[in-house]
Amino acid sequence: MQYKAYFPPQFRPGVTVLFKLALCLAASLSLACCLAAAAQAAIITPYATLTGGWSDNVRLTRVPRSDFFLKAGIGVNGEWKWPGHILLVRTGAVYAQYLDLEDLDGFDSANLGFNYQYSPSPRWQFTVADTYISTFDKPELSDTGELVAVRDTTGRVDRNTFTFKVLHRYSAYNSIDMLYTNTFTKGENEDQEDTDYNQLAVNWVHRLNHQWELGVGVAGTRTNYEISPDEERGRAYTRLTRLMGPSMRAYGQLSYTINRATSNDVVTDESRNYETVSFEAGISQDVSPRLSWSFGAGWSMVSGNDEFNNAADQGFPLLNASVTYRGPRWNLTGYASADLGQFDYLGDNSGLTVSHRAGLTYTYRVTKLQSLTLTGEYVRNDYQEDPIYNINSQQGVVDSYRFLARYTWQVHRHWRLSLEYSYLNRDAEVDDDDREQNQVLLILYTDYPFRW
Repeated sequence: MQYKAYFPPQFRPGVTVLFKLALCLAASLSLACCLAAAAQAAIITPYATLTGGWSDNVRLTRVPRSDFFLKAGIGVNGEWKWPGHILLVRTGAVYAQYLDLEDLDGFDSANLGFNYQYSPSPRWQFTVADTYISTFDKPELSDTGELVAVRDTTGRVDRNTFTFKVLHRYSAYNSIDMLYTNTFTKGENEDQEDTDYNQLAVNWVHRLNHQWELGVGVAGTRTNYEISPDEERGRAYTRLTRLMGPSMRAYGQLSYTINRATSNDVVTDESRNYETVSFEAGISQDVSPRLSWSFGAGWSMVSGNDEFNNAADQGFPLLNASVTYRGPRWNLTGYASADLGQFDYLGDNSGLTVSHRAGLTYTYRVTKLQSLTLTGEYVRNDYQEDPIYNINSQQGVVDSYRFLARYTWQVHRHWRLSLEYSYLNRDAEVDDDDREQNQVLLILYTDYPFRW
């Protein structure tokens, strides 16, 4: 069934409530800011984008459809500052028009959010933030651009994330913080896995002496799924850091994680119930203002039922390595990682997953107003839940490749032009989950900040 969205979108009741709460809170904070500090100027930045492009697989669907398209977006960012307070507000929307695929014409995405920071003293900091994002048929990319999952469902996806954080620095190097996060995800399609995610985390960092630093943290999460069984997770870690001069430090970290499914089905529980114990050690150094590097490695052991969980009673390597060199006109960053964890994507629970990632990013400043960026990345995801008992679409080993080339020209103080080419390839063990896309974009961006 084809669905045609019109601008502006009609939000669902649950999302409407969150949307109104975010809007009211942002408006209230803005008004309070203006009333409390009328003498302080705000910086308001309206912006607009116009994107012309072509893709040989629009929205990365299983059956590719190619087309030319035009997307127009408008938005505004606001920044208010006065002693002890910082308020950032942002909102925007994008409308899309396709040459042949008329069923995709209409609302493409929208966002609304704020970030409020209150510091009554140098020792205390309170942060309240809320971000609402609505996307129509979001492609199979994570929020950071990684190709990690596929979606069987179509239609708009609405997500609201609320965050509250308290940070207390009780000395120059010692601190304790508490973080609460709620993320509500709702899909337009009835088969979409709607979720309500809650996390509470506490971290403590204490400088034992001028050479040693201790960090301890605990976190608990609960995810309520509309279709899948709900899950509860807990994590605790301790980290000891050796300060080896002003530019080098070494660390060792021990962590314990537990995952539990809350269902009445024994098979599901056994496939989702497990514990992991991990140890990692590493070292990092800022060799010079131009060169910095870090390397960490470790091991993670999984305890569970190996009949339903392929990772149970096995060990997996951990790796976190990166190097950055900043030349006179260019920067080069390389990174590699290996980890084991429970990953969610747009509400879909992918189960216990072994992930490997490696990539390079190169930036070259051609002139003062022009720059070139090249990015290449390889990702391997190995989903450990037994395919027979898997309750989501992620199965087996998936190799993903991503390449991006972008040339940017600051035509004028308020105008920027970018030409971008991207390539995505997802080679899955399950052939139906394969994806490939070539895309070319020409993006014109303009903004005009002014004081108010």
